[in-house]
Amino acid sequence: MDRSPIRTILGYCGAPTIAVLASCVILLTGCNTMNGPAVIEIDSADYSKAFEACIEASRNAGMPPQAADRTTGIIETEPKTIGSWIEPWRFDSTGAMQKAENTAQFQRRRVRFVFTPKDWQPESIEAIATMTGPAAPGSTDDLKRFDLETYKGPIEIRARVFVERNFTDGMRINTWSSTLTSQTQTPTPGVTDGSTRAQTTWTPVGRDEASERTIMAEIQTMIDEPATSNQTVDAPSS
Repeated sequence: MDRSPIRTILGYCGAPTIAVLASCVILLTGCNTMNGPAVIEIDSADYSKAFEACIEASRNAGMPPQAADRTTGIIETEPKTIGSWIEPWRFDSTGAMQKAENTAQFQRRRVRFVFTPKDWQPESIEAIATMTGPAAPGSTDDLKRFDLETYKGPIEIRARVFVERNFTDGMRINTWSSTLTSQTQTPTPGVTDGSTRAQTTWTPVGRDEASERTIMAEIQTMIDEPATSNQTVDAPSS
C-alpha cells in the first residue's frame, strides 16, 4: 500500500528531528513576549536613572532617541523596520502573523516613553468651554501640567510601540499585471522633491503590545540594578 508523501517524510525524519524543526520555526517568529510589566512605578529619586534606562533600552532595540525631554517626561525614538520571513537572521517580529505581514507589507516600529506622576489624568476636553489652542511655552498654563525634574513622589513609566506601514500615494494597482500599475500625479505644483522615485508615506496601523512588554522588562531590569561608581552623568533636557 502506497504511503502519502507527508507520512513518508515524517517516518524518515523521526519525532526528534521534527521537534527540532518545529522549535526552529517558533524561534524564527520572534522573541517578543507579554512577560514584562505594562506600567513601572518608581520614586522621583530614581527618575534620572529610569530616564537613562529607557534611552539605553531603545538603543538596544535599534531605535535610538529622536527627542528626549526630561521636564515633561517624553522620549520619542527613531523608527526601525521589522523583520520578515525573507530575513531569517531577524528575530524582532512578534509572532508568525506579524512576520507574514512584514513580508507582504513594509512596516516599521517606533517607541514613545511617557513618564507621569502616579494617578495623573489629563484635563478632560469636555470640561473646556473654549478651545484656545496650546499654551505658550513657559506660561502659567504651560507649567501647570508638571515638571518631573522637580516633582517629588511616585512616577509611572509607560512604553507605547507604534507599528507604521509604508504606502505610496496615488498607486493604481493593476489586477492583470504589475507592469501596468501606475501612479496618479498631483496637480498641485511644488509638492515634489524633484526626484523620479515614488513618493511614500508612513501611517500608524496599530500598537505592538508584546514589544512594549519586552522593552519594559528590560527597563525594569536596568532600574533594579544597583548603581555603580562609574555611572554616566545626566544629559541635559532637550
